[in-house]
Amino acid sequence: LMRGYITLSNENKKKFFNTCFDAYWKHNVDISNDTNIDKILKICNLKRDIFFNDIKKQEIKDKLKNLTQEAFSNDVFGAPTFVINKKIFWGQDRLEYALEELNNN
Repeated sequence: LMRGYITLSNENKKKFFNTCFDAYWKHNVDISNDTNIDKILKICNLKRDIFFNDIKKQEIKDKLKNLTQEAFSNDVFGAPTFVINKKIFWGQDRLEYALEELNNN
């Protein structure tokens, strides 16, 4: 799904991110399951064939590798990780602290 996020237009990224985040972290949905991925794509009004064709492109695979290396270089080591004002907040239970940091600036 991370490669899929990279392929999306900016207007689709937010809905896709929020849908995946809520499915996994709020509703404990297995987002690696094909049936659940199909549901997520449907909720986001994304075409399955286009989505899966796009994630197979080498340029997308390379972009994810580069982003992963950049995250590693910035001490991001798990998911979810939020970097706000150069401060790292790791874990779902730190989301409120990350939002507080964001809102205080």
